[in-house]
Parts: sequence; C-alpha cells; structure tokens
Amino acid sequence: MTKTIMFLPLLATLGCHERVIAVAPPVPENPGLMTVTGSATLEVSPDCADLTMTLSADNTRPGAATAAVDNKEQALIAALTKQGVLPKDMKLSLVTLEPVYEPNLYPLKVNTYRAQITVTATTRDFAKISALMEAGADAGASQLSSAFRRSDLPELKKKVRDMALAAAKDKAKQTATALGIDLGRVIAVSENTGGSMWNATYFPQVANAAERNDVQGGTALGGTMQALSLDVSVGYQLTTKG
Repeated sequence: MTKTIMFLPLLATLGCHERVIAVAPPVPENPGLMTVTGSATLEVSPDCADLTMTLSADNTRPGAATAAVDNKEQALIAALTKQGVLPKDMKLSLVTLEPVYEPNLYPLKVNTYRAQITVTATTRDFAKISALMEAGADAGASQLSSAFRRSDLPELKKKVRDMALAAAKDKAKQTATALGIDLGRVIAVSENTGGSMWNATYFPQVANAAERNDVQGGTALGGTMQALSLDVSVGYQLTTKG
C-alpha cells in the first residue's frame, strides 16, 4: 500500500471554513513636514537723482542738424561740469535723426531734419537739482525730467533677504523646541516680495515731492521713504525625538 503525501498552503481550518493568514508589510515612518515664514522690511530713501535732458536742433541738411545739436551737447556738458557733476555721472543715452515733413502736403515732402541728443546727469546732492535743470534749459534742452533712485538697491535686497531667512530659521528652531521635535533637512524655499521698490528702479513719482527738512531749515528733494519687503517660506523635514 502506497501513501501519498501532499503539501498544502498554510491554512487555518475551522470546520468547513478556510481562512488565509497574511502578514502586512511594515509601514515606513513618515517624519512629517513643517513650513515657517520669515518676514523682513527695510525702509529706504533715494540717494541719487537722474536728470534727463533732451537737446534738439533742426536744419534743412541732416549733417548741419547733427553738428548743431553736438554743439549744444558740449555746452550742456560744460555747464553741468561747472555745477560739479563728474564725467562718470554724465552719459549720452539716446541719439536720433529724423526728417520733419511739411504739414498737410501729399506726397510727403521733407521740410527739415531734426537731430536730438538725450543726456542723463546723476547727482547725489538734491539741493543742486534746480541749478542743474536751469543749466540744461540755458543749454537749449527742450525736455527735462528727474527720477530718484537708490544706487545700492541690489545690496539692500540681499540684506533684506538675509534678515527674512534669519527670521524664518529662528522661528523654526523656536517652534521645534516647543513641540519637542527635531528639524531635519530643508526641502523647500520660496519667497514673496512686497512694497513698490523690489522690482522697480526708480521711486514712485508720488514720492518725489519736496519735503520740509526742519533740521537744516530748508527743502529736501527725494520724497518719502519706501518699504523694501520680503517674505521667505522655508519647509523642513521633521523627526520625533527619542
């Protein structure tokens, strides 16, 4: 007589019912996340002004128009130099030469040629702005304008970012200590700018009004201070203590 031996899967038999016994795989530990935001604001005021002056000259010959406006440019540069503007603070920003047509005439007919030169002068002494504008007008400038800016704005942005990051880091440490958790690695960083100056070169025109300076007893140009603000959000991976 031959015996047959059969190997069956692991089953738990209970009467007529069979139940499979299975073991679930271990669940990996999720350390958790924490995001904190640090904010920083720095009030800044303009430290220099760019004065833009446009010179123009008309002549029936283009070469003569160009020569005439060149003479005006030399006179303007001499006048600005006399007012204390350094050569490095003067730049030629635009040169144009275009025909001026007879009005109400067809076909078009050139009347004269107009040459224009735009000179930008930078000053850090706001008290000299009026004198510099007058010098431009005396030299024949047909258009004059001023705009105020901060010459070290990139460095100030870095300072504000460092301040915001330091605030976020300090907040994260304080929160982790209070909750009894450990800060892990940084997994995300984002920032949100604020104020009108972060993405601007010049101060808002509304801030360019003259303000009374009671300390010096005079009038100071440049306008009110503007906020340079930044919010930085930092995401940390967390682990429990122990």
